[in-house]
Amino acid sequence: MKSEDIDLREYFRIVRRRFWLILLIVPACTAGAAYFSYSTYVPLYAAQTKVYVNQAEAADPFNRGVMMIGQKSAGNGVIDTYKEIIRTPIIMDKVVARYPQLEASTDELIRSVSVHALNNTSVMIISVTGFSYERAVMMVNAITDVFVTELPKISPGHSAVLLTEAKLSAYPEPVNEQHNTYILLAFMGSLILSVGIAILLDVLDDRIKDETDVLRVLGVSTLAVVPKTRLRSGRARSRKGTQGRIGEEAYAAVK
Repeated sequence: MKSEDIDLREYFRIVRRRFWLILLIVPACTAGAAYFSYSTYVPLYAAQTKVYVNQAEAADPFNRGVMMIGQKSAGNGVIDTYKEIIRTPIIMDKVVARYPQLEASTDELIRSVSVHALNNTSVMIISVTGFSYERAVMMVNAITDVFVTELPKISPGHSAVLLTEAKLSAYPEPVNEQHNTYILLAFMGSLILSVGIAILLDVLDDRIKDETDVLRVLGVSTLAVVPKTRLRSGRARSRKGTQGRIGEEAYAAVK
């Protein structure tokens, strides 16, 4: 069968004829991708606090630090500086010393924490990501507490106030929700691959399989077809001089 002679209807016939191959490859690949996706998934949890940084020297009425909204807030450059200071050993070493129950090293704390400003304001969001939600909450609260305490010592004239602390949730949601991307890709890829293999096998197969092949190869119409005969169990007998066996496919074309 020449590939240039194949039309859309022939593609459909090929797929239908070798549909068993598609049913074998697609479910196997999809199931393998699903197993890989679910077995390698590890949920990650995040906890965060909000801190306000300014240059005020008036007492906070809530006794949480030094804060006066009406006075000049810290500039964006100062905020960027504090974002980097938090992720340095000058803060993390004190967290390790004050909170030994965390059982965390300085390097681990630096890798776990991230800091960014809220919409170009003087409010900083400190986040910690980890495999344990409870531990992430403890770590971010500890880091925030040390930062608020140590900031006036590091930068006199500036202060930080804790706006929101991290609290435990009864039903925490992971930040890396499980997606079915691998499963979908495996399904689509295996489907395309199996259809391609089916077409390739049919193109390489030179046998005459149906009336269409008879018409294409011999140029004559098929008037009668000898169908495949199935033997009943226990009644199969071999005959001398028979070149073919009962049960084999046989086709006859009559002009």
